[in-house]
Amino acid sequence: MADKAAQLEACKVAASNYQSQLQVAATKDEALTLAISAAENLMKALKLSSSSEEKRQLKSQCGVLMDVADRIKKSTTWMSPSKERPPSTKSAQIGQWAANVTALTSSASAYNESTSSDAPATHSVSQSVVPVTAGSTAEDGHSRDKLLSPFEAKIRDLSPLTQLSSEPRIPQTSTRAMSSSASPAHIHRLTEPISTRKRSKKEDIILLKASVVNGFKCPPWDKNPAATDFTPQNGQDLFVDTHDLSLSPYQQQFFKGWIRAIDAVPPPSLYPNDRHGISPLMSSLRSIDLVQDAASDCSVVASLCAGVARAERGHDQMLQDKLYPFDKNLGRPVPSTNGKYIVRLNFNGCWRKVVIDDRLPVSSTHRLLHVTDRRNPALLWPALLEKAYLKVRGGYDFPGSNSCSDLWTFTGWVPEQVFLQETDTIPDKLWKRIYNAFLYGDVLVTAGTGKMSTRQERELGLEGQHSYVVLDMKETDHDRLLLIKNPWVEGKGWRGPRPQAASFIDSSSSGEDSQNGLEVYHRDSVPTAERPHPTTFWIGLEQVIQHFESLYLNWNPGLFRHRQDIHFDWTIDAQKTPGNCIVKHPQFMFASKKAGLVWFLLSRHFRDALPDIKEESDAFNDGTVRADSQVNTSGDPPKGYMSIYVCTGNGERLYIKEAYLESSDYVSTPQCLLRWEAEADTNYTVVIDQDDLPPSQYTFSLSSFSNSPIVLEPAALKYGVQKVEKGAWTRQSAGGSTSSPRYFENPQYALELRERTSLTILLTSSGHNHPLHIKLALGHGKRIYRLQSRDVLADSGNHRVGAATAEIKDLQPGLYTIICSLFEAGQTGDYALRIDSSDAVNLKQIPRDGAGLKSMKLAPACFGPNMHKIAAPLLPHRLASYTIVARFLKATSPRSIDHGMLARSPLRFSVEQGRGPERKFLIASERGEYADSATVRSESVHLDPALVNRHDLWLVLDRLSGPGGPVEEWYDLEIFTDMPDAYSVGVWRDWSD
Repeated sequence: MADKAAQLEACKVAASNYQSQLQVAATKDEALTLAISAAENLMKALKLSSSSEEKRQLKSQCGVLMDVADRIKKSTTWMSPSKERPPSTKSAQIGQWAANVTALTSSASAYNESTSSDAPATHSVSQSVVPVTAGSTAEDGHSRDKLLSPFEAKIRDLSPLTQLSSEPRIPQTSTRAMSSSASPAHIHRLTEPISTRKRSKKEDIILLKASVVNGFKCPPWDKNPAATDFTPQNGQDLFVDTHDLSLSPYQQQFFKGWIRAIDAVPPPSLYPNDRHGISPLMSSLRSIDLVQDAASDCSVVASLCAGVARAERGHDQMLQDKLYPFDKNLGRPVPSTNGKYIVRLNFNGCWRKVVIDDRLPVSSTHRLLHVTDRRNPALLWPALLEKAYLKVRGGYDFPGSNSCSDLWTFTGWVPEQVFLQETDTIPDKLWKRIYNAFLYGDVLVTAGTGKMSTRQERELGLEGQHSYVVLDMKETDHDRLLLIKNPWVEGKGWRGPRPQAASFIDSSSSGEDSQNGLEVYHRDSVPTAERPHPTTFWIGLEQVIQHFESLYLNWNPGLFRHRQDIHFDWTIDAQKTPGNCIVKHPQFMFASKKAGLVWFLLSRHFRDALPDIKEESDAFNDGTVRADSQVNTSGDPPKGYMSIYVCTGNGERLYIKEAYLESSDYVSTPQCLLRWEAEADTNYTVVIDQDDLPPSQYTFSLSSFSNSPIVLEPAALKYGVQKVEKGAWTRQSAGGSTSSPRYFENPQYALELRERTSLTILLTSSGHNHPLHIKLALGHGKRIYRLQSRDVLADSGNHRVGAATAEIKDLQPGLYTIICSLFEAGQTGDYALRIDSSDAVNLKQIPRDGAGLKSMKLAPACFGPNMHKIAAPLLPHRLASYTIVARFLKATSPRSIDHGMLARSPLRFSVEQGRGPERKFLIASERGEYADSATVRSESVHLDPALVNRHDLWLVLDRLSGPGGPVEEWYDLEIFTDMPDAYSVGVWRDWSD
């Protein structure tokens, strides 16, 4: 206790010293730093204090210091209060903070007396206001290591030395009082970062081509529409779009026609007889309660609900400012006089113009085919936003998406999908990450269920494969609660356990006449006799994780200061790319000036229906499996997956998928997010991967977000010169690995270098799944028949399926030999050999043994157990060139059970004229030396039939017997000649002396 008291006093003294120094600060930055330092020490003291009165005093002092720091930071011209200057209006305004400092240091008690713990102060932050309630201290048990107070958050925002963290801002709320968010006096908006990299011409073309979706053109947004776009010109009729959006067979049952908004909103079923004085409205004084009915777009309606709920708590322009015509003075859209509306939506790489007419699908019954406000059915703008989005996505028979993808299109907020059923989902960690960000208004939260049986739906009160919106979040000493709404008008309500704390929240709501959006949501969750299971309900986090499949998050991009976008295309071939080969994958160089969190967002563009593909547009079905209860699903598998991963590739293109630093999940949705910690001033390679995307050409956008300056550009080839040769392993050339006696029969290439060169060798095969291998050896550009380890300059290591690569730097000019092999002999298939080099090279395949020659295989030659030399008579018939090859077949011994373990003896062979000491060697293998390799061969030598007239010619095989007793060895011999019928060979015989 004594230590705690001493620390408390030390913090108070330090704060007082900083306040004193603030009076004589020489520069603006010094004054700001001193004010922040004083506030930080007061915050430390606040956490250490155990006196409620002292806490109140410390809190009020800290609040004043934050105001002082805020004014210092915002002042455009600054002068130290210690310097004398003539009085003026400007100097009086700029120096106002000095008066506050003086008041703070001289009469802190006055501020303390005027600050009541019962009157909550508010702290304006991005698009929301979070109350500071009495007792919100470290002793509440929730601020020890996971919550910062609004003062601490503001310290971070004000500090000139601290970059805004990409982690969501974290407010503090009382875990006991649980008071609702207050209405903001003003909103401090975060500025969304804009990509600063210059697009290439190819990227501009990609964005222009991506303007056509579902037969409609949606060009990039260049400027706000003019007022004349929405007024009739020269007696023209009301605007009508080029064609109507499609409806599902289920919706067709109720469809009456496309009706202008003036007659469609409110729905005709509500006023079947007299609509006099009734017209659509663009604003509502009541809290908005959007619902879907016969529409199949639960994710879209849940997204609209999330945006409305956020707007009602401090961000009124989240959705409404996307609709034109828009009145800046009123701060909302206004009706169009010519029936035309333009909606600003974010998809296919940028913000785009989506033009719609005001005709809505009207039902012949009470069922509704578009979104409606249950409390104010005359509200029009949600239905117009819905129509614009469904125009992009294919029509009102939209099979479903996910709400974070929808909100990305509506708002541009960064989407993230959290898979709740994954084993790495930790409830505490998940709650800490989203709860405080939600209270600050930096994240929108929606949820989705997976497939459910009818029994599960009935017992739980949840819809299977359905989207829900999270309207509020609360934390008590024992519970973590979410207020969730089912947007379906006739939907089920939660039948599971209702949290005990929900009753306390209900009782704290205002009266029935309150139109505060959050309080209305709370009232909607209260069970009644008529509604024992309301469709808006409180549910515990553990129940959400157990019964929901995913949480969908959309993060405020203003949390980041820097952003870079890049747009690219990718052709997926019908022939599947080898599993580990990424040479054709999109790859990018990324670097961050400072270490910190970086987010990568990959977005696949919606495409128009392609003439060569017999299916609907990608925008109609993005591969997500989501539908409402009244929509039949085909059960088709998702249309492929995509992913992002980061490698230490120095920003250069990679050839093979090897170890990576971080990767995202493989997702079938149009967006994919990767969150990753980057090191400062390090070049990384970012790789885009896919699995099972249908063969076609796709376009994508990759965005990176950070609080440090970043660079995102296409990755460059490490070596700019390329050479490619294609070939195949055949039965004759598939020699297998180095352990096979046929290894040197594999395809070999002569590599010629004229300059000192660095290079990478890539061997790929898409026609089979056999493991591959490469060797670069000192072969002088000739076919290699024996190889020692010292002759190998580079190889690809272990055999790899799909692709193998080897790299060597500063290779001297000269001729080299490359060997391309499979793991098993006899396996056939195609391959491509690619050389990337720093200078030009020549690459040419070396003909295999006997290529273009006549071949004859002799009867197998066998050394008996005690034989060391055998021979066969050779009779030339005409002048020809001879090349002889001997291949080891097997070794047998009566003393060995496992014949495979027997070692072969060193061998040589020769063509000899005569016998005995006077014999003459005409041909000799390996220059007359014994060789222990599995294949022994001779150079090409011409033999003249005239030689036979002098002495007989003999093909002689000679072995050095090894240890281990008598062993039989079998060899296969093949003779290649350049003339047909050039010779004949007799039978083998013992040739021992």
